[in-house]
Amino acid sequence: MDSTIDSFVHIPILIAAAAGLILFILLLLSKIRNTSKVSFVFYLAIGVSIAGLLYTYKNRQIMYLVVTFLLSEFLLIIYAFVLAVSDPKKRAQKKNQKEKEQNSDADAITKEAIEQIKEKYSDIISINRDLVTKAAGFFSSEDAMSAFLQYFDKLLLEKTGADGCAVLLYDEFDDVLAVKSLEGKFPPPYKLPEDLPHKPIRVETNFKFSQFAVSGNIFGDIFTAGKPVNIAEPNAKNSPVFQNEPEEFLKCGPYLFIPMQQDGENIALVCISRAAGQEPFTQDEMNDACTIVEAASTALRPLNSFIAFTEHAELTKEGDIATKFQKALLPEKMPVINKLSIGKYSMPAENVCGDYYDIIPSRKERITFIMGDVAGKGMNSLIIMAMIRAMFRLVSNTNKSSATLLEWVNRAICSEKNGMDHFASVSLINYNSIDNTAQVATSGTNPVLFYSAAEGTIKKISIDCEPIGVEKTTEYKDIDLTLNAGDILISCTDGVLECLNENGVQYSLNNLTNVIKANCKLSGKDIANKVKDSIKKFCGTTQQYDDQSLLVVKIQG
Repeated sequence: MDSTIDSFVHIPILIAAAAGLILFILLLLSKIRNTSKVSFVFYLAIGVSIAGLLYTYKNRQIMYLVVTFLLSEFLLIIYAFVLAVSDPKKRAQKKNQKEKEQNSDADAITKEAIEQIKEKYSDIISINRDLVTKAAGFFSSEDAMSAFLQYFDKLLLEKTGADGCAVLLYDEFDDVLAVKSLEGKFPPPYKLPEDLPHKPIRVETNFKFSQFAVSGNIFGDIFTAGKPVNIAEPNAKNSPVFQNEPEEFLKCGPYLFIPMQQDGENIALVCISRAAGQEPFTQDEMNDACTIVEAASTALRPLNSFIAFTEHAELTKEGDIATKFQKALLPEKMPVINKLSIGKYSMPAENVCGDYYDIIPSRKERITFIMGDVAGKGMNSLIIMAMIRAMFRLVSNTNKSSATLLEWVNRAICSEKNGMDHFASVSLINYNSIDNTAQVATSGTNPVLFYSAAEGTIKKISIDCEPIGVEKTTEYKDIDLTLNAGDILISCTDGVLECLNENGVQYSLNNLTNVIKANCKLSGKDIANKVKDSIKKFCGTTQQYDDQSLLVVKIQG
């Protein structure tokens, strides 16, 4: 017999190879989908058969086909023999033992993970319980928020081994971050004002009463991003920290910034620092700090509700009393003064009582105009207002400059240690009717505007500086003016410039100056009324939260 396969025989060989390949794929799919258990021997046998068929087709020698089938049968015979002589019970026991060992390892891992989770959440629950209990305990404190934040700061310093801690709360109305607590040594990580002396008490005081925009600075950018930031190397090239050296107490070390959230919204920024040269905060310390901040966020809910309730009740009661006294402190009628036309506009906000103005005609060469905006609300601001008013009335009838009068009052207010905030922005204008000159000095942010009739221009001449009550050594500057007929001096409080319309847009200095320029030919009283009408039209029925006060002094001749 000729060993060469006839030419037509290759067709069944290819069909057999294709069928074997299909069988191999089907068995492989059943293995992947875990629909049946197939021994690897079958895969091997089918693979050998397919290889033999293809090799036979290529070489046209039937001997290869016979050898292939013999090899496949040999593999299957060995597999069948093992199945025939082996004990199925022993196989099952061995399989069960292996599964038990695997399950035992899995159970051990699961128990360990559960214990770790229990320990973690036990610590969280303990911290939450502690902070909520402390917050409730501060309900009876005179300043519950300050007392709670002070405890919170100390807890963070203890748990993280930090040297300083500060909390900045978000003021949604003003859209700023305001410093509300400071504990330990916290070097400012931002550029200090150029005119601020590098003395520990001055730097600390400046920071305590600072406000920061929610963008464009290290605090605002991290707060807006809403994610914790661990700054290990403040001196790194791309570090957001600004070094205010060379003083030792200003050198910055590692920082940890953690935004505090409620209902997915950022409500505060917690800032922790270590002295320069200290080790950076570890990941565990950062996690501990985040846990404490989250717990504090929970504790602040009932505390904020309580504070809002008590403040409303106290302000309603105190506000009614303070409003009556505030009216008594303001001039009942505008005095008639030669060469001057005076106008005023005053709109107190409910329960605020922070603004006051005064006109003191001491003598012909000394007529004093005062516009004040006292920090705080209710009786606190009224008491400070009465003190400042009395002091100015006492010292105005002297030959001292306007700046000197401000400095005298500032030193007296700074000497008060009554526990109340005693800060005030004051603008003071001393007018000399004999030579038609004026001397202006300001503290804080109350603006003084000057309209020149000759030039037809209006500009702000006041200088923003520290308010009264911050630092007793603060020095103020005099601004001397020579006045002519038709010139106008205007001063107001920030309640005028910052009053809002229904879209949340502020009235602004630009609107005020436009109204004054458009009505510069009118009397001081009429100009003040025009400003009043403009503000009412701008704000509409939108509720305002700050007093509005304006003084207009027009030179008649």
